[in-house]
Amino acid sequence: MDRRRKMKKKETTTIECEAIEIKGSSARDEIVKKVINIFIATESHQRGHGVKFRYPVKNLSTGKRLFIFRPAGLRKWNFDFKVEVLEEFRLGRGTHNEIKLDFQNKKLESPQEFNDLLDALTTLYNCSENDVDKILANYPDLDKAFQTGAKVDILLKVVKWMFIMEDIVYWNYKGRAMLYNAITEAEI
Repeated sequence: MDRRRKMKKKETTTIECEAIEIKGSSARDEIVKKVINIFIATESHQRGHGVKFRYPVKNLSTGKRLFIFRPAGLRKWNFDFKVEVLEEFRLGRGTHNEIKLDFQNKKLESPQEFNDLLDALTTLYNCSENDVDKILANYPDLDKAFQTGAKVDILLKVVKWMFIMEDIVYWNYKGRAMLYNAITEAEI
C-alpha cells in the first residue's frame, strides 16, 4: 500500500498551455491581473495532485521558447510560478544570485555597454516597455557586446518574468524592487 502511494505522489501530468504575451507599456497591477486571470481561466478546469501547467511566454534568439510553469515547487503557493531556465541559457538554475552574477560579469567585460544594459533593465523594471525585443531594438549592438554568460535577450526575458513573478508574490512590489536593486548593485 505504501509503495502505491509513493508511486502516485511521483506521477505528474504536464499540461502545455496557451502562450502568455505581455507587451507594450502596462502598469504592474494590470500585468498581474492579466497573468492571474490566464492562470484561473486555464487551470480552473484541470485540478488534481501532480498536475503542472507550462506556459510559453517568449521566443528566444536561439530558436527556443522561454516557459514558465506552475506550481513552482512541491507545494502550491497562491499564483506563484517558476521561470524555466535551461542549462543552455548559461544562467545556472536561474536563481537571483546567478542572475546578479551574470550582470556583474557583463559589467567587468564591457563597462560602457553595461550602462546600456542597465538602461534596458530599468525600462523593463518600470514597465515603460515590456517587449524585450522592442527594447533591444534601441541597443542594436548590445547582444554582441558580451561574450560571458547568457545572451542579452535571454537574460532580460528571464528577468522580465522574474519581475512579474515577484509582483504576484509581493503585492506591494517589494520583490520586484529587491530583485532590481540586487542586480543593479553589479554597477558598483
